Amino acid sequence: MIGNIVLKFLTSNKFENPQDELVMDEIVRYIIFNIALVIGAIFLISFGIAVVFEGNTIRGIADLLIGFMCIIILFLLRTKVPFIACGLIVLIPFGILCLGLVLSGGARGFAGLWVFAYPLIVIFILGLNIGSVLSGLLFVGIMTITIIPGLAGFNYFLPIAFRFTAVYILVLVLTITYEQIRVLKDRWLRQLTATLKSERDEMTVMKDNLKAGIFLMDKDYTIQPAYSKALKEVLGMDELQGKRFTDLLSASIKTKERDTLEDYFEMIIKRSFDPKMLEEINPLVEFMYKNEITGEEKILRTTFAAVDRGYGISFILGSLEDITTEKSLQKQLEEEENKRNEEMRALFQVIQVEPRVFNDFIEDMEYEFDRINNILKDKSLSARQAMVDIYQAVHAIKSNALILGLENFSGKLHEIESKIKDLREQEDISFDEVLHITVELENVMKEKDKFRAIIDKILSFKMNIGDSRRQDRYVLVETLTKACEKAAAALNKKVQFVVENLDGIVLEYGPRRIIKEILTQLVRNAVYHGLEGPEERNALGKKPSGLIRLFINYKDNQIHIKLSDDGKGLDFKKIREKAERLHLLKHPEDAADKNQLLKVIFSPGFSTAEEADVHAGRGIGLNLVRERIRELRGSIKLQTEPGKGTIFNIYIPLELKTFLTKAS
Repeated sequence: MIGNIVLKFLTSNKFENPQDELVMDEIVRYIIFNIALVIGAIFLISFGIAVVFEGNTIRGIADLLIGFMCIIILFLLRTKVPFIACGLIVLIPFGILCLGLVLSGGARGFAGLWVFAYPLIVIFILGLNIGSVLSGLLFVGIMTITIIPGLAGFNYFLPIAFRFTAVYILVLVLTITYEQIRVLKDRWLRQLTATLKSERDEMTVMKDNLKAGIFLMDKDYTIQPAYSKALKEVLGMDELQGKRFTDLLSASIKTKERDTLEDYFEMIIKRSFDPKMLEEINPLVEFMYKNEITGEEKILRTTFAAVDRGYGISFILGSLEDITTEKSLQKQLEEEENKRNEEMRALFQVIQVEPRVFNDFIEDMEYEFDRINNILKDKSLSARQAMVDIYQAVHAIKSNALILGLENFSGKLHEIESKIKDLREQEDISFDEVLHITVELENVMKEKDKFRAIIDKILSFKMNIGDSRRQDRYVLVETLTKACEKAAAALNKKVQFVVENLDGIVLEYGPRRIIKEILTQLVRNAVYHGLEGPEERNALGKKPSGLIRLFINYKDNQIHIKLSDDGKGLDFKKIREKAERLHLLKHPEDAADKNQLLKVIFSPGFSTAEEADVHAGRGIGLNLVRERIRELRGSIKLQTEPGKGTIFNIYIPLELKTFLTKAS
């Protein structure tokens, strides 16, 4: 309470938040000025009264006037009168008083020592610029009075005069130096504070918008206050601060696994191994998490790393990501992929069998399955005898499948055969065991219908052998390869097109037509503008044949397409000249900004080619690329290096969950 009253008095009650860093310099000046006024008023009024009683009325009145002026300024500071005006009103007369004390030489010259306080007071209160001017004027006056004989009432001998002025200069220089350093320090601190605040705000926004749960825990595995909002969603709990992370996993891991986890955390804190190795041996890299309150289960992915907080204290930075949906989608995709692979393997195996032979096989298989159905319906047979008869029928089908080379199908039959064999050797066979075998046999029977469908496909394929039924991958690669070859042939260039990666998910669920259209334009652009001719490449020490690489991947609900060439890179000089000719640069300074020039090449009608032909030059290719990517809510980033080539990175959002939900 008392502290607040004192602070309000010293700041003239003009600042609602005295801790505000942006006005701290002004606050300091108010505090110094108020203190100086209070002390000055007390001393000057006391000195004035004492001097009047000593008989020096004029000097005493001067002290009293300036003392009372200090009191008046104390009140003016709390009004709308500007701070600088208040300072000048009292400090100019105070400077004149100091000069008068030097001139009078009162108390054998010691009264003039007040002048040494003047630079400190005036610079700290009025600032470096005004304070230095007033201190400089006072210095001129001091030199004039002390050096010229007869002006002062006290005889300042020349050595004393020089020492007097030298001390004043020293005080003035030190004060100016200190004030300058303080101003620079305060400016630097403000900039640093603003930067830290900006970074802190950015980190807070990032932390609150991260999908992964980020948190810190100490050596006792206690979660610290600073954790991301997503952590509560991932763990399905609130108020995580102060809880032990290992306790939260009590329903998810066993005691032995918990001990292993704690040993692992100990290694992280002590940095027992290389961080990469610690990441590889993470016992919780992916695990099934069970909420001990709700019982909800999720698949989580984790990472852990050591973080130093100073003073030899280390924390563990943890990251938890809910990958349940991702794993579910991955499982569905794997099942679909396995299903397609099985169909393709079966198709490949069947296609080698003469159709009439295969029909005989199917008829034999149907006969055996009918026989199995009759066995299962015959209640007079014991369970053991039924298993014996079924075993024989399955073995017959398997043998025929092996003869025809149907390895995948015969493998499934072999597994059933082994299970029936084990049951057949048992004395007592339960109903559940028979039912289990029946279900597996029904699944195998469904394979028979698939074989019928495969035969239809084979016959259809053979009858329409001229049709271009190609895989999506083949279509895309073939199209881009031919685009490269035709453009290179027309320009007398050599090119090699290499596909480094082509994610099947993108081809199956992504916008295939638009991706093909975009890549066709970029490939033609690379051949026409990027790659040099064979002779030029030889002169540059490159291989005669230019290289274009394609990489397509799907990760984190996003398609990443990377197309690169090893050509000459973008010619910014040409781009700048053409952009200026077409008035595509909004500001003159944009001509020197490479980022602005990169944006220009996607403008409609822009091309660095001097003449348009069938391959390029109309300035529509890259503009089309940009528009198509915008339609897909994607983005494109371009990297180029003179003499080394150009890289296009394209990012297109793709939510697989939407497709799979619709499909189901």
